[in-house]
Amino acid sequence: MNVKRRKGSAAIAALLLFSVSQIGLQIGFAEPHTTNNALVIPQQVIGRLATRNNQPITVNGQSAATGTSIVSGATIETSSDQSATVNVGPLGSVDISPNTKVMLTFESGLLKAHVGYGCVILHARKNTTGEVTTEKGSIGKTDPASGGTLEMCFPQGAAAPVVGPGVAVGAGASAGAASTGAVAASAGGLFGLGWPATIAIIAAGTAAGLTPLFFDDNNPSRATP
Repeated sequence: MNVKRRKGSAAIAALLLFSVSQIGLQIGFAEPHTTNNALVIPQQVIGRLATRNNQPITVNGQSAATGTSIVSGATIETSSDQSATVNVGPLGSVDISPNTKVMLTFESGLLKAHVGYGCVILHARKNTTGEVTTEKGSIGKTDPASGGTLEMCFPQGAAAPVVGPGVAVGAGASAGAASTGAVAASAGGLFGLGWPATIAIIAAGTAAGLTPLFFDDNNPSRATP
């Protein structure tokens, strides 16, 4: 009997050990696995186009007007009666004169305009390196520590670009009524205040309108006799 009892106890102990190990294994699989090597996807920078008097211009061979999104690598062309501004948010902006062809490339900390012909004004904000280039090479860079402006003109057939304040005549959407539209497009929301402010105003107005109704419904003194 003792031998059978010992064998039975051993079998029960083995079964319990197996059950406990299986439960522990299942719990281990159920636990979320964390890693310190999380993949961080950089946010893509998108520019916004504004044109003088909302006239359409050409972006990558297609007609585009105020409000069009501009991605890095886009080629922008204006005719003799068109000018535009591309606002690249925290990086800065590029004003484009009539009769200009320019390719814009940008990413976090970099804003570059490669001018095929024509005139541009590049405004680089702090913490961004701005650069203007032509087929002749780079005409200059801004200091990211302070930001800065580069202005140049390289007409078709010119031997070399001209650099300096005032050379890019008629550059930018601000040369016409589109400057107001550019501000509204970049800010968005009610009265151009931006969407966060618009949502806050709507929420506050809704709360103010519902407050009297709430207290009326919960005020026993106004109950019908």
